[in-house]
Amino acid sequence: MKNTKKLLTVFLCAGLTVSSLTGCAAGDRLKNAITNGKSSSKKSESSTSELTEIKNAKSYITLSDYKTINLKTADIDKQVESKIAQDLESYTSYKKIKKGKVKKGDTVNIYYEGKVDGKAFDGGSLTKETSPEGYDLEIGSGTFIAGFEDQLIGKTIGKTYDINVTFPDPYTSNTDLSGKAAVFTVTINSKQGKKIEPKLNDAFIKKNLTDYTSVQDYKTQTRTSVIRSLAVSKVTDDSKIKKYPKAELNAMKKQLTTSIETYLKQNNATLKDYLAQMNSTEDAYNKQVESTAKDELASRILYNAIAQAENLTVSDKDYQTELKTYLKNYSAKDEKALNKKFTSTYGVTAKSIIYNDLLYDKVADYLAGNVKES
Repeated sequence: MKNTKKLLTVFLCAGLTVSSLTGCAAGDRLKNAITNGKSSSKKSESSTSELTEIKNAKSYITLSDYKTINLKTADIDKQVESKIAQDLESYTSYKKIKKGKVKKGDTVNIYYEGKVDGKAFDGGSLTKETSPEGYDLEIGSGTFIAGFEDQLIGKTIGKTYDINVTFPDPYTSNTDLSGKAAVFTVTINSKQGKKIEPKLNDAFIKKNLTDYTSVQDYKTQTRTSVIRSLAVSKVTDDSKIKKYPKAELNAMKKQLTTSIETYLKQNNATLKDYLAQMNSTEDAYNKQVESTAKDELASRILYNAIAQAENLTVSDKDYQTELKTYLKNYSAKDEKALNKKFTSTYGVTAKSIIYNDLLYDKVADYLAGNVKES
C-alpha cells in the first residue's frame, strides 16, 4: 500500500547503536578529523562477537583537553529552548474538521480497505476495527502509491469513495501485487485544522511527563541533559581518530549488516529490493556500511579512552540492574536467552549493548562535571 522508496534512508545511521555518544553526527565529526596514521595490523584482543571494552583505547585516538570544557551559557540556553519546544511539539494536536473538501496539502485522517480482483490482500487495509485512530495522510506527500492521493483531492470529508490504482511493476514490498489493478475503499474521517499547542504547566507535566515532578524540575533536568550532550560534542569535535582496531571494526560492520537484514526481512524486502529502489549498488552499500561502522566505532574509542584514563568502570551491580530492565522489555527469561535474541537479530550480544550504554553514561556525566560556563 505505502510507497517504500525511503525504506532504509536513515536506517544505516541507527543500526542499534545505543547512546553511542551523539550518534552518527559525532562519528562524522571524528571521522572528518582522522589523521593519516595507518591502521594497525596487530590483532585486537577483543572478541568479534562482543563490542565491550576496547583495550588500550588511547592508542587509537588523540584526545582533546576534556578536563576543562568551556561552553557558552547562551548556547546552552538556546539548546534547552529547542529541546523543550520539541517535547511540546510531540503533544501538539489539531482541531478536527469534519466538513468541506479535500485540497492538496491537507492532512486527512482516513480508513481504507484494498482489494485486488475483489479480494482483500495482506497489508492493504486499515479499518476502524483494526486501527480506531485512523491514518493521517498528507495529500501530495507521495506516501501512498501513485494516483491514490490525487484521487482524494476534491472529495467530501465524511464520505466514502472507491479509489482505483495500479501497483507499480515491480512492487518490491509485495511482488505478488506488481502491476495489478486495485480498488481501495476509502473513508475520509476528517482533516487537520488549527494547531492546538499544549501549555507547559505543572498539570501538563503530571499528566504527560511523569518522570518529572514539576515544570521547574523538568527545566532543570533538561538543562543538565543539554550540558551533558554539548560537553560530549565539544570533546568529540576536538579529538582525532588515528586508526581503528580491526576486530572491533569487523564486529561493528557485522552488527550493522545483521540489523539491516533483520529490518528488511521484517518489511518483506531484501537487500536487492532496497538497492533497486534506491538506484544504488552493492558496492555503494558496502562503502556506506564501512563508513557508518567507523563513525560509530570512533565514538566508542573516545569514551573508552576517557573511561580508562579516569578509571570510570561499569560495575557488576550496574550491569545487573540494567539487565533486569532489558529482560523485562524483551520478555527474555534469562541473560542467555536475551543474548541469543540480540545476536540473531542484531549481530551483537545484549551484554555489549548494555555495557556500552552504561559506560557512555558514566563518561558523559564525568564530562558534564568539567563544564565551565561563560
